[in-house]
Amino acid sequence: MDLPESSHLDGMVARLKMGIYGLKKSPREWDYRLVEYLGHFGFAITAWDPCVLVNRSGDLFLPIYVDDNTLLGATGELKEQTINVLNTEFKVNDMGELNRLLGIQITFTNDGISLSPTTLINKILNHFSMQDCKPVPTPINSNHQLKAIDDEDERTNATAYQQIIGSLRYLVTGTRPDLSYTITHLSQFNSSPSTKHLTANQRVLRYLKGTNDRNLFFPWNNQFKMTAYRDASYGNCLDTR
Repeated sequence: MDLPESSHLDGMVARLKMGIYGLKKSPREWDYRLVEYLGHFGFAITAWDPCVLVNRSGDLFLPIYVDDNTLLGATGELKEQTINVLNTEFKVNDMGELNRLLGIQITFTNDGISLSPTTLINKILNHFSMQDCKPVPTPINSNHQLKAIDDEDERTNATAYQQIIGSLRYLVTGTRPDLSYTITHLSQFNSSPSTKHLTANQRVLRYLKGTNDRNLFFPWNNQFKMTAYRDASYGNCLDTR
């Protein structure tokens, strides 16, 4: 890395004191700074996910995705204090009540939380030119046994195959666990896929075409429901830099 012009001093070296976007170490340094700072205000990393912080009260959660953070908890003094604490140290834009996160539509109701991937699925279909495909009732054909490529099979572009798998893996993680087996099976052929594997991959997209209105619904128990609906808002999106 070169110093800016007019910043050179003979016999001296410069020390980088702030992470820069694009450097491999930057995300780690940013995460360390945010976690350390919030630790002084009662937040700690959860045991089940290093990217989710929880307040010692147990009533406020802060999932971290780079500089887009979500503050989850009933609206009240604790939430307002946390936003003020973040504003003191960082530049924070409060994006308001949570309704969309990482391509997933989020809806809060009196019965629970609904996660809809419809917009994301349509985007994936358009990206791979499958928006006009014919839907199928199942994600995988049980009558066809896929196996590793051999000399008689026609090879296909591995990068294109892997891109579809990557997009589908995100769906599995976020909102479509019904695809877990299919994507795990198709992922075995990432290194050297054939046209048969690609056809099976595209079949999953055709299945999504016909099921893009399916949501993942999380009902909450009465105690959590009462806490969440003490006030009108439950989740806030925060853009923190």
